[in-house]
Amino acid sequence: MAVRGTEAWVEQISVRELPALCATVRMLEKLSKNDTASLAQLGQSVLHDQGLTSRLLRVVNSVSYNRGRQPVTTVSRAAVILGFNALKHICITAKLLDSMLKSRDISKPVYERLVRLMARSFHAGMLARMMLEEYDEDTREEIYIATLLHHLGEIAFWSMGGPVTERVDECLRAGDEAQAGQIIREQLGTSFDEISCGLAHSWNMGEVLVRSLSDPQQRTPEMQVIGLADELSASLQDPQAAGAQLPRQLQEVSKRLQLDLPALKRRLKQCAEETVRLAISYGASSLTPYLDTKAAQGQGASEYFAPYPEPDESLQLKVLRELTFLAAEKADINLLIHTAMEGIYRGIGLDRVVVLMLTQDKQKLLPRFVSSQHPDQLKARFVVPLFGPPQVFNHVYQTREAIWVEGERDPKWQDKLTIQLRPLLGPGGFFIAPIVLDNHCLGMIYADRADSGRALQREEFFSFTHFVQQTSLCLSVIMR
Repeated sequence: MAVRGTEAWVEQISVRELPALCATVRMLEKLSKNDTASLAQLGQSVLHDQGLTSRLLRVVNSVSYNRGRQPVTTVSRAAVILGFNALKHICITAKLLDSMLKSRDISKPVYERLVRLMARSFHAGMLARMMLEEYDEDTREEIYIATLLHHLGEIAFWSMGGPVTERVDECLRAGDEAQAGQIIREQLGTSFDEISCGLAHSWNMGEVLVRSLSDPQQRTPEMQVIGLADELSASLQDPQAAGAQLPRQLQEVSKRLQLDLPALKRRLKQCAEETVRLAISYGASSLTPYLDTKAAQGQGASEYFAPYPEPDESLQLKVLRELTFLAAEKADINLLIHTAMEGIYRGIGLDRVVVLMLTQDKQKLLPRFVSSQHPDQLKARFVVPLFGPPQVFNHVYQTREAIWVEGERDPKWQDKLTIQLRPLLGPGGFFIAPIVLDNHCLGMIYADRADSGRALQREEFFSFTHFVQQTSLCLSVIMR
């Protein structure tokens, strides 16, 4: 049965085609509307995705976001420096590019149409940000993301691939450009703009984006910039097709920025080069041929993201220094713990890291933060009772000592691996260390390599223990 109408297409894209992107956007938007949500929560929501973490850090260190500052090495530090909205928008952009550009069964003409439109949207977002240089950073970010996602419905449609996209592509190539809107409505029972608006509502996206799609005739300066940036990026992508539109658009931008034409052209060239560099930082180098190939010369392609983090001693040292800095600044406790966990997960190179905190009645440990490939499942299951038969966690609670269990058959610990605990723990071994304040155990940090099956090493246990001890020391400084 053919899909027709706005609601049907929104459901098709959200539920069947792009569920991961939909879930990420909804989660990030929900966090941004929660006044009690911390930057650490936002960082934690993306930390389990190693590819997203790597892209995010490359983008944060790009010239667009890090103009002359010291390199940013952790997600938590990026959250502090950039703030909630900027980090949220980087995550949305990274997930969008990844979801749309990953290999699928897409015909060559449809894929070219998709990549061309995504390059145009990405460039338009950068142009919009450039045109609002006198605005505060939060407003510029909101307009950037609204411009980037202005064609969300069309981008999502082409990214699906398959017979329906090929049929619509053939109809558009055979028809007149002026009749494109009519062709789309005949084929889909709706328009791309209506699908974009439906997705923006369904995914609970920013108010600016929803307003720009649902009421595009608004003449506020911000709405005008979105429309102008979108038109200008299309004209710059294909100047011959733009005809008389391009000089008019350049004149409008020139007037807005109070620049003469030569100065504006230099600014546009700079913006195009920055767009290329940023696209490569996002791992979307396939967009660069449609932006400015000269600017891309000498730039590396997107790097390969390993599914599990490898040990990185330099990162460990940087995170340990950052913990000391956070303690001296009396930073938020959640941010401190999250930073330590990031150093353990990415610096030591572990698969699963769980921060467990003692309940008020001190009867059990509950997971507070989780970093892994499947954080939600782990967080739901990893509840540890402290009283009952002797086991590894109540041993750590009573002795205040870190332990390394080398596997299910470790003779030293075998009798303390209860039937209830075994499904939770890494069969190849794991680390546990207590978070101690004034000789009181507040919680524990658990880590293993259960997902990859890689062996744990003695040096890694020492590093893990050092991180947890440093976390305890920094917590004592903050709480005093």
